Amino acid sequence: MHNMTFENNPERGSITAIALMILVVLTLLGVAATRTATTDIQIARNEIPYKQSFYICEGGIHREAAEVGRGNYPVVDINTSAVLATQNSSSLPGPAHEVNGTPYDFTVAYKGFFRPPAGYSSIHFSRYDYSIETTAENVTIETRYYKIGPKAY
Repeated sequence: MHNMTFENNPERGSITAIALMILVVLTLLGVAATRTATTDIQIARNEIPYKQSFYICEGGIHREAAEVGRGNYPVVDINTSAVLATQNSSSLPGPAHEVNGTPYDFTVAYKGFFRPPAGYSSIHFSRYDYSIETTAENVTIETRYYKIGPKAY
């Protein structure tokens, strides 16, 4: 004779329900992570043209500062502020004003002379300030550049 006992176990099969819930949660997390990654990639893709224009402008600033340093934009009157060069000037020094084959617009202006920075004799030296502005696409950078030279009288 065999005695058979039946248990009424309401937890039987609950592992399947728990596993299904965990899979649903993991699927939702995966979908959310994918959407976030896609959005981040789109943002990065949109920043590329801006950064390219920024670096073109930055290269243009350095190029025009070098031209000022070489004396290629002469100042006629040290006592008067003046625009020395723009992209549309008729006689620009050197080769085309571009960075990696991409042209940029620029303005170089003389702002005047001031006291030299610390470490230079105020009796013998002056600081000559220039404003350099470059534009590429929709990005504009403006900077102040100065040279130290003989005392302005």
